[in-house]
Parts: sequence; C-alpha cells; structure tokens
Amino acid sequence: MLKKTFFAAFLAAALLAGCSGQQAPKTHQPAAIGAHDRCHLCGMVIVHYEGPKAQIFIKDVEEPLKFCSGRDAFTFALQPENARRLEGFFIHDLAKTNWKKPDDAAFADARAMHFVYGHKIAGVMGNEPAAFSDKKAAEAFMAKEGGALYGYSDVTLELLEK
Repeated sequence: MLKKTFFAAFLAAALLAGCSGQQAPKTHQPAAIGAHDRCHLCGMVIVHYEGPKAQIFIKDVEEPLKFCSGRDAFTFALQPENARRLEGFFIHDLAKTNWKKPDDAAFADARAMHFVYGHKIAGVMGNEPAAFSDKKAAEAFMAKEGGALYGYSDVTLELLEK
C-alpha cells in the first residue's frame, strides 16, 4: 500500500509540474567569433569584414548561429519560422566597442538596444543597423553619421529593404 501511495504522489507531482507549462527560461551567453566562423545566412567568413556582428540562439540548438552583420541576423530572426524559435539575440554594442574591429566582450542583448539605421557607414551587407546600449551614444553617432533612431521592435524586414 505504501508503494502505491508513493507512486501516486510521485505521478501527481510529475503531472502538476508538466501541466504548469512553465519552464525556467534559458539563459544564453554569446560566444567568441572564431577565425573560421562563417555567417549563418550568407556563408562569408565573419572576421574578414569590419562592422558589428551578431549571434542568435534558437530553440533546440545549443550553439549560437553567428552572423557577419546585424542586418543578416535581423533578416534571419524576422522570418516567421525563425521568430517563433528565437531564444536569444546578441549584437555588438557600438557604445562599448568600435566599428572597425568590434570586441566580442561587447556583445549585448539586441532586444535592449537602440538602433541607428540609414547612416552613412557602409556595412558588409549594405545599410547596417548600428546597435547602442546608450541612447546618448546612438544620438551622437546619428549627429555625425546620419540615420534615424529605432527600437528593437521597430526593425522590420520592410525597414531593412530601404
């Protein structure tokens, strides 16, 4: 009888845990860009080009998908089949690193960034959404290089086509 009671209690606890629908959110950390890493979207060797890079984590894939540009990363992330699997999106924070050779220690959560788009600096894939954690740094960049300020949710496929 004791075994049946224990089994019933265990089964009830397992069912309740499964029914809650809540799992601890995954926390991802960006990885360093290696000398031979290729862009997930275009296949180019990432370190051969200047400008901010990006990484995306998607559901059921342990390693980040790496991109030669924020533009390629957004193009991938905004596709409906990818957007629903998105678990993390990191991009070089230009408030903490430079355009020519961005430091991998400056990857930051893209969802919390301010983006300058339509500026004068050519990116590897054309116009590049330049990411800044500090809004004042983004505004200073705009004053020098032009462009307009956008939030993460304002960056759309239609905007990237401009």
